[in-house]
Amino acid sequence: MVAQKMLEGNVLWSYDHELTNEKSSGWIKKIAGLFSFLKPIHNHEGNILLASNGLFITGDEHLELPLSHIEEVYMGFDDLFPASSAKNFGAFWQPIRIRSTVSRSESQTVYLVINHTGIFSDNQTWFNTLISLLR
Repeated sequence: MVAQKMLEGNVLWSYDHELTNEKSSGWIKKIAGLFSFLKPIHNHEGNILLASNGLFITGDEHLELPLSHIEEVYMGFDDLFPASSAKNFGAFWQPIRIRSTVSRSESQTVYLVINHTGIFSDNQTWFNTLISLLR
């Protein structure tokens, strides 16, 4: 069966371990978003494609998340990606967090901000579409 393309756009993203490493030293980066039009916290940039069989990211790093490997999808702030890191404390957008399996004993978590314009993002549309594909 051929995968069907659902959505595509640009993405700012990070692994959870990258945000953990920056938590102690990157506090200025997290609050800088409150006072300027800097991009949200991220370690990677690229393009993202949601197809009927998974999420595919290309750019400075490539990442494939097959739908069958996705364990959790959450939209909102948490300790690693706090609301204080977003302009207006996230009144207009929230990050998408996806946890997926890499192997039987290993999982990975990524945080996504899709089609960020400086104030808004398309995360709600992507979240809703991804949830509907996973059901």
